[in-house]
Amino acid sequence: MKKKDLISKWLDFNLDDSELEAFNKLDASGSYHKISETAKLFKSPALDNEKSYLLLQEKLKHQRKTRPLLQSISAIAAILVVCLGTLYFLNSSTTSHHAQNGITTELRLPDSSEVILNAESLLTYDANDWPEKRELSLKGEAYFKVAGGSTFSVSTPQGTIRVIGTQFKVKDRPGFFEVVCYEGRVEVVFNNKKQLLAAGQSFKSLGSEIFAESTRAEYPEWLDQKTIFKSVPFHQVVSELERQYDIEITGTPVDNTTAFTGTFSHENLETALQAITIPLNLSYSINGKNVVLKNNRQ
Repeated sequence: MKKKDLISKWLDFNLDDSELEAFNKLDASGSYHKISETAKLFKSPALDNEKSYLLLQEKLKHQRKTRPLLQSISAIAAILVVCLGTLYFLNSSTTSHHAQNGITTELRLPDSSEVILNAESLLTYDANDWPEKRELSLKGEAYFKVAGGSTFSVSTPQGTIRVIGTQFKVKDRPGFFEVVCYEGRVEVVFNNKKQLLAAGQSFKSLGSEIFAESTRAEYPEWLDQKTIFKSVPFHQVVSELERQYDIEITGTPVDNTTAFTGTFSHENLETALQAITIPLNLSYSINGKNVVLKNNRQ
């Protein structure tokens, strides 16, 4: 029989006389016998049943006292969470104004400053903090007539505008950022650089290019129901037309590098489409709120 089999049967007390004799002849048999004799010296402690029962009763009693306390603390914590959440919503003073497609929205701020939002634009501010901090956020395009007072700040995804009392326009659309000052002075922060504009000056970022231009206008042209473009990529023109008429324009008759200079009216879709398609030799078809453009040269 193999050595490991003898050891295994010895541990199980399952050796016959011949196997036991073979096991005792193993070199390691003496060590195994010593281990066996030493193990006999160890005894499990005597179990005092009465004492164990009393200890168990005491432990259960302590748990009954502790559990209600923990439950009370949990209940109080839950009530505090609910109260704090309710207090937060009650004190939340964020005010939002949204001009949807095809609509301009006029509003008056708490300091009597006036704002006109162009189509598809969102303005938000904290009414509670307004007396101390005249700060608001804009996504889209808006015209501001700011009442005198503390610094007035407009934050957009692309830049920040700071003024005290003035009239200006901000336009923040994908790939296009423009600030025009009509009265007073405006500080524009764009790419961490400051630019100071006086009345009649404008700052424009188009793609990777930055332009400093002048204007004689006294307010944005869209207040007169028209939009004017000067060397703007045609896709920007299409996007603006979609916002003003709440339509969807499909077809890619020209590439994105094609520049457009011109204007379209906000009062008649057919007239507006003719204004942007004829100069580029394009045609169009209208089906409800869907417009398809086509290149006549194809």
